[in-house]
Amino acid sequence: MKRVSPIWVGILALVWWLLASPRLSGWWVGIVAVAVGTAFHVALGGRQRRGMRPGHLAVFVPWFLLQSVRGGADVARRALAPSLPLAPGFLHYRIRLPQGPARVFFVNCISLLPGTFSARLEDDDLTVHHLAEPEAGLRRLAELEGRVGGLFGMEVARG
Repeated sequence: MKRVSPIWVGILALVWWLLASPRLSGWWVGIVAVAVGTAFHVALGGRQRRGMRPGHLAVFVPWFLLQSVRGGADVARRALAPSLPLAPGFLHYRIRLPQGPARVFFVNCISLLPGTFSARLEDDDLTVHHLAEPEAGLRRLAELEGRVGGLFGMEVARG
């Protein structure tokens, strides 16, 4: 059985406290949110050698949020300005992360970024639906994969 990291429980409780304010009435839901977040942490690798690293998460989350805002603004701009190019299609990307929590996290992060969706994963071959700019999409996938690898303490070879 995997052990629960008290550091992660503390981090999740702090995040809840920052989001909900220090009112006691919000902690009934907060306890459930911290428990669910802790369960996800354990499911994604927890205290295993290749689990997420809290310090790296503090760097990854702001970068990911910035990419989400940039991607959302780009999608909105393309929707509101028909003159901007829209070339939906599929990218084929070879994943370099090993099987396990890091790979699952990477594939799910792709679908959370605006304008992309993980459509199919077979062995190391990933098919991603995109709205525009396939060359830039491949570069963004490689960057995301490298950052996810760093989050899980893995070196991802360029290639």
